[in-house]
Amino acid sequence: MTNQSVDRPSVFIRNATGLRKEAGAFDIFVYNTNNQNIGLGVAFLGLAVGAYAGGMLPLSALLAVVLMVPLYMVYTKLSADMPRSGGDYVWTSRIFGPKVGPALGFMGAWTWIILAITAIGAPAAFFSQLGVAGWMRSLGAVTGNASFTAVGDWVSGQTGTILVGTVLLAVFALVLIRGVKTYMRVQNIAFGFAIAGIVLQFVAGLFSSQDTLAERFNAYVVAAGGVPGAYDIVMQNVPEPSMSPGAATMYAMVWTIYMVLFGATSCYIGGEVRHAKSTQRLGMVGSLVLTGGAIAGLLALLGARIGMPFLNALSQTDPDSLGVAFLPNYNEILTITAGGGLFWALALGFLFLFWTYVWMPINFFTATRLMLALSLDGYLPASLSKVHKKYATPYIGIIVAAIVGELSLILFVVGILSVITLLWAGVFIFAMVGVDAILYPSRMRDVWEGNGGRTFAGIPVIRIWGILLVPTMLFVLYLLWNDPVVGIGHSPLQMWLNIGLPVSGLVLYFVIWGIRKRGGVDLRLSAAEIPPE
Repeated sequence: MTNQSVDRPSVFIRNATGLRKEAGAFDIFVYNTNNQNIGLGVAFLGLAVGAYAGGMLPLSALLAVVLMVPLYMVYTKLSADMPRSGGDYVWTSRIFGPKVGPALGFMGAWTWIILAITAIGAPAAFFSQLGVAGWMRSLGAVTGNASFTAVGDWVSGQTGTILVGTVLLAVFALVLIRGVKTYMRVQNIAFGFAIAGIVLQFVAGLFSSQDTLAERFNAYVVAAGGVPGAYDIVMQNVPEPSMSPGAATMYAMVWTIYMVLFGATSCYIGGEVRHAKSTQRLGMVGSLVLTGGAIAGLLALLGARIGMPFLNALSQTDPDSLGVAFLPNYNEILTITAGGGLFWALALGFLFLFWTYVWMPINFFTATRLMLALSLDGYLPASLSKVHKKYATPYIGIIVAAIVGELSLILFVVGILSVITLLWAGVFIFAMVGVDAILYPSRMRDVWEGNGGRTFAGIPVIRIWGILLVPTMLFVLYLLWNDPVVGIGHSPLQMWLNIGLPVSGLVLYFVIWGIRKRGGVDLRLSAAEIPPE
């Protein structure tokens, strides 16, 4: 009898998380705006803008926002109806049912955990390379003190980036262990500085002019230790359009899409959000409107006040030809064209720092809350769901994420990982969540009806958004496969990584499921209930 009872799978009952609801509407709005990121959205496109010569960049940003509307509508609804730690892992594993749902849910969770961990390390590098380095060079050029420039050059190098990034990563790991409320307080103060920086960028643009661009750029490069005549060197690299204006506009969307895809990430901390229905709607949709509008506005400003020929050419220029260690990003360009005075160098350089690192703590949240959810459902070690009694945080998971995040920082700095390495795999998971939305009203009818059950022309509204989301994400997959700069279809390694990541999740699921079943536990039973929070 004893052996028979061991062989029989036991009934599955998931424990509550032990987390506290400490995030309000403004917290989630800032959280999602940070994870889209106005500053990096413009900076990344600026570094590759020459590949899209002839494209209408502000229009590309606005189109990217429109394209993301179905995604946000699906995530706001499911986050409101099932506000649980783990977000779309919980939805997928429950909506698809006990036979298929657990495998697909685990696949999605595994994909997001790996994506999140790679995005813990990279922003620590952005802080040095895109933030501190440019700020120091600006101060060096304005003050005439070469020590600032030397610091900027060192920080942008491999050793400096890793050391500074490691310190930053450790600081935020400690902040996150101290609790959601502590982090949100730090986040919201920093966001005030970041938005002030965006406002000042628009003001700096008003002081900029294409008429004075050559003179000011030449003077700045020389003051930073570069060569004379830098403007003419840059303008020798003006690219010829490699595609039609329509195609250039379409592919340029990739960089804004990369930003605005992730304004629904607050779903993963759903169990820590107060009044989820209204909070998630404001936090997600509001952040999409602000981020997309600000990126489009800045792109229009840069095109009008600085000119696309110069920006296109600069992105194609070797920094060695200018005698500098790295090319200036758009924030540094605005510092130059606004006059390059001490005020602009101090203000714009300092305030831009607050956009560079913000993906890092949010991806700590994503990785640790997904690990917690998987642990509570029996897939990962129980220690990963252990919550600190005082701070109510999964502190062991945070430490694990910090250690692996350090590895991802090093891999990014040495060039093995890129800023967009695994994005295609993530978009594939978004398409799967679109299928969640289509099935939800019929597979979980009681839950759907209990949360309003809205219809349009007799069709559940959430199903309509799901039907729109699937082809939208397929189009984004097409762009990410074929983009001339970061398209994974151009690299066998990137293809293997992006296709292999979800597949590895499925393989790992069946390995874990098989091991646990032999021990008498059928993990598929987790899909029989919406977990307590």
